[in-house]
Amino acid sequence: MRDATASLSAVSYVGGMFSYLTRAVRFRLKSVVLIPLVAALVVFVADWMRPVGYAAQAVVRVGRVDGAEVAPMSSIVFQMNSASFKRRAFGTADSSADGDAKARRLILDSFDVRPATSEMLALSVGAPSEQAATEALQAAVRTLNADQEKIRAPALSEVNTQIALVDSNIASLIRVREELASLGSIGVSDPASLMLRRVWLLDLIVRNEEKLVVATNDRRALAERMGPSKTYPATLSDDVTVRQVSPNPLRHAIFAGAIVLLIMLVYAMVSRPASA
Repeated sequence: MRDATASLSAVSYVGGMFSYLTRAVRFRLKSVVLIPLVAALVVFVADWMRPVGYAAQAVVRVGRVDGAEVAPMSSIVFQMNSASFKRRAFGTADSSADGDAKARRLILDSFDVRPATSEMLALSVGAPSEQAATEALQAAVRTLNADQEKIRAPALSEVNTQIALVDSNIASLIRVREELASLGSIGVSDPASLMLRRVWLLDLIVRNEEKLVVATNDRRALAERMGPSKTYPATLSDDVTVRQVSPNPLRHAIFAGAIVLLIMLVYAMVSRPASA
């Protein structure tokens, strides 16, 4: 019985509210209908007159040196979102051409960088054309690599120095191998001395070959550290998504009309009709 009574009370309450809303809307029907339509029309025309705008999104693989990050991810995000980085990447907004100034200002204000994964950055930017949006992303990656080159250069120089030393050692060991081979061709009349000489040369050759193997392995390891799997600059992905974001008058007009309609319904309910 209690559940049935509660259900009837809820139905009665909802019915009463709906009836009240109907009377309120009927009393101000013209305002409830016309004002949202006018608002939607104004927003439609205003948005339709806006210049065309595009938004581009892409991911960037951050650079590495010898398998390690050039800089922490948080530091890179902070750097790319800074005003100084944007000015260097996209130039200043001060230009004699008004269109160029507006385009640069749009890029400067809309450019944003966020971490996507532990090795990826998500870049987004707005621009007046698809080409400008794509070029802005490419310019940002070029500027990032130019800035990080100051950090990459000492590390690369150190590895290149080690490679040069190892190459010099390998060349020296190869010369020793050739000299030992030439010594083995020199004849000795005494059989005992010849046997001792061969044992001595064999021992030298084995030791030299062992050193040569170690040096070659070191050279290969250094080459892997400089290889494309462990050392590479920041790279923009080929999958750049560009979409038109403005003007979109129909969507904005519907949204504005719905908001104003909701406001008018609330106003009609709280403003008691004169006949009520």
